[in-house]
Amino acid sequence: MMETLKKDCLLQALMSAVVDEETCIACGACVDTCPVEAITMDDKATIDSETCTECGACVDECPVDAISL
Repeated sequence: MMETLKKDCLLQALMSAVVDEETCIACGACVDTCPVEAITMDDKATIDSETCTECGACVDECPVDAISL
């Protein structure tokens, strides 16, 4: 049981928001709304998984639903 809990905690720590690059229109709304500056924009949005806190602000702000948790 304890081993399962440790694995679940580890998986949760490795997860972050994910951008669907085919859907992303590079509008920058997610960059502007991210409270920890985990998102950068080149041709498409990129989320730094080590910085992302999974707050969901970018998911709520994206006008084309290109970001998921």
